[in-house]
Amino acid sequence: MARTIRVLFRRDPSRDRHDNDIPFEGYEILWPEGKPVAVGFNAFCKHGQRLMGLGKHLLGCHEKFVDLMCFHLGGREDNLTRLPGARVRRFCIRRTGRQGRLHFLDGTATAIVFDLDSDEARVLWWIGLTELPEGRELWIDVAARPVEAAPPLPVGLEASPSPALS
Repeated sequence: MARTIRVLFRRDPSRDRHDNDIPFEGYEILWPEGKPVAVGFNAFCKHGQRLMGLGKHLLGCHEKFVDLMCFHLGGREDNLTRLPGARVRRFCIRRTGRQGRLHFLDGTATAIVFDLDSDEARVLWWIGLTELPEGRELWIDVAARPVEAAPPLPVGLEASPSPALS
């Protein structure tokens, strides 16, 4: 079952940067009602932009609502999640202390780090860090679908955080 959150990505060139010769494009990340999402990252490399449908995929717009779906897997070798109209990528989140860093399928660390002490509870629940024990990893498929073009999710794929996190 997918854990789904809807966010607004708004292009913010002031957050652009280069890390280790990798260009990152900056975005303000907002909840649908306009409140900023509390996360410790605000820019994406070309792979993240492609997954989220950002960068050149914005097609002249400066913002886009996106449904982000996270499928928690039993392991790396599980079948890849397939969703019509959605981009899907496999990642591993590895917990070290109070943080969880996303890694690509080949094990390469990304710049995306979630923090139990500073990131928003809904986001930590969505990615699975709140249930992940210290020193463990969780394989996930992350899918992104622009809201404007999104057909309804199939029955049983929608999920929301527990009432305590609402």
